[in-house]
Amino acid sequence: MNATENSGTRRLFGRARRAEAMLVAVTAVWGLTFSLVKESLNEISPFVFMSFRFWLAFVLVALFCVGRMHKVDRGLLKAGFLLGLLLFIAYAFQTFGLKYTSAGNAGFITGLFVVFVPVLSALMLGQRPDKASTVAIIVAVVGLGFLSLQSGLRVNGGDLMVLACAFALSLHIIYMDRYVKEYDLMLLTLLQMGVLALGNTAAGLVFEGFAWPGGRLVWTTIIVCGVFASAIAFYVQGYAQRVLSPIRTSMVLIMEPVFSVLFGIILLGETLTWRGWLGCGLILSGMVLTEIVPYVQRES
Repeated sequence: MNATENSGTRRLFGRARRAEAMLVAVTAVWGLTFSLVKESLNEISPFVFMSFRFWLAFVLVALFCVGRMHKVDRGLLKAGFLLGLLLFIAYAFQTFGLKYTSAGNAGFITGLFVVFVPVLSALMLGQRPDKASTVAIIVAVVGLGFLSLQSGLRVNGGDLMVLACAFALSLHIIYMDRYVKEYDLMLLTLLQMGVLALGNTAAGLVFEGFAWPGGRLVWTTIIVCGVFASAIAFYVQGYAQRVLSPIRTSMVLIMEPVFSVLFGIILLGETLTWRGWLGCGLILSGMVLTEIVPYVQRES
């Protein structure tokens, strides 16, 4: 490899590392909001909460799209609608599924997107995981089982709903890989937030009855989730996926349950058993494995 090629490789590798760091920050934010949302849902229903969350995100992103609206075309509208719809389906199935299954089962099954993404990548994109990624995925799934499952996985209707959530999240990652390279990322984020806002408003009206949020905690959670865990987070995910493959993206996003557990310990005083600590360690090991192997290959 000549000096020019080596320099280009190093720049690309550096971009990937920065994208991964930004994506890890997103998973940390999502993990933090899990504790806030858990407390807030004692005072507000889920779809109503998500409606306010995503309307706030939509308005915030719209402020940055004023000079970009001329770029909107039919292709962008279709892409934004599909991505937003997949996210809405994921949130809806997870919300309903939690009514009929345990939080542990839901956490484990939702995390199975890390298995679905490589399969869908092979089928839809022709991208097959290498040996290191395959081992890392297996390690991460085993860790997720230790972290989430307590008395074993008993399949019921709620589990199947959450499985649909995991599949929708996997499709979202796959289609994001395509669309973030074709369309304006800010507009793509705006359309996703719009679909989520409208969908959750409709679901809130149909299933819950709409009510204005009350209380400082609820409004704080809406602001944190709307600004940081939605508007900024989904933009950052799209930015990262311009550099990272869907498989690599899924391996970073699997860190979300680890952060949610850690923030639960810090903010809510929750405890973690040896199984939980082992699970966190295995998930982290899986992610680190996919980080170390490319570095070793690049240096060799």
